[in-house]
Amino acid sequence: MLVIELLRRLREVLSALLLRRRGRRELLELDERLLRDVGLSREQALREADKPFWRV
Repeated sequence: MLVIELLRRLREVLSALLLRRRGRRELLELDERLLRDVGLSREQALREADKPFWRV
């Protein structure tokens, strides 16, 4: 059914967007050592966390 498939896809997209938002917020909680481990500076983490959840 087309409607069911569309709803399933919408749920997947919303889930991905929320996961992206959560990941960006979690960047703000990392200390300098962990940021270095993932290859980011504090400035880069702040810029990434500042992006709206719909932007890649």
